[in-house]
Parts: sequence; C-alpha cells; structure tokens
Amino acid sequence: MSVKAKDALRYIDEKSTLLTGLSDDIWGYAELGLRERKSAECLAKALEDEGFTVKRGVAGIPTAFEATWGEGTPVIGFLAEYDALPGVSQKAIPVKEELVPGGAGHGCGHNLLGVGSLAAAIGLKCEMESRGIPGTV
Repeated sequence: MSVKAKDALRYIDEKSTLLTGLSDDIWGYAELGLRERKSAECLAKALEDEGFTVKRGVAGIPTAFEATWGEGTPVIGFLAEYDALPGVSQKAIPVKEELVPGGAGHGCGHNLLGVGSLAAAIGLKCEMESRGIPGTV
C-alpha cells in the first residue's frame, strides 16, 4: 500500500468514533426510502462539519442531498445509501429478534454503506487538501 493511501486511511481511522456513531444512529432510525429525514440530516451535518458545502432537497427530494468540496477537475462522486427496508427490524444481535415488531430495519446494510461513502469522501478530501491536489469531491 502506498504512503498516500495509508495517510487517507489513517485519517478515516481517526474518525472511527464519529463514523461508528453515525452508523449506529442510522441503524436506530431505520427510516424507509424517501422518508429518511434523520438519517439524511446526520450525514449532511457530518459532511458540513468536515468542510463540505451541503445542498439539501436535491431534485425535489427532501431527503436527498449533495455535498461538495473543492473545485475543478477531476470530479469524484460517492453515492450514500441510508434507507431501511420494511419488515426487517432487527436488534443488534446475531439472532433474529425484532427491535420494532413489523418495523423497518437495515437488513440491507445501508446504515453502513452511507457512512462508508461519507468516510471515503472525507478521506479523499483530507488527502487532496493536504497534498494540494485540485479537484472536486
């Protein structure tokens, strides 16, 4: 692994408490698609705190947002999914036990995918910023 990649991964590791907390929060919210207001807001706020400019309500969808940092090319984008699925409510244990009977849950792992995309975006931003690399994330 290159030194550059190790620097970006180290920065992400330094944010592990934040990232784990976001994932846990989104797991607990378990909001269905197009209704993930708390999930979207916690991700958007975290990106703002990391220096991204966030535009909420993209494409007329209240829970869609676009976070950008930098300018010019290349333009590198990440997709953050954070919706839950109906009927798969689950406690954070290794056996089937509903948290909310019949409720939504993250059997799909989107609580992890959205936060993983956030981690990649902040790691890349940090790397570009520290090395003076132009572009937009």
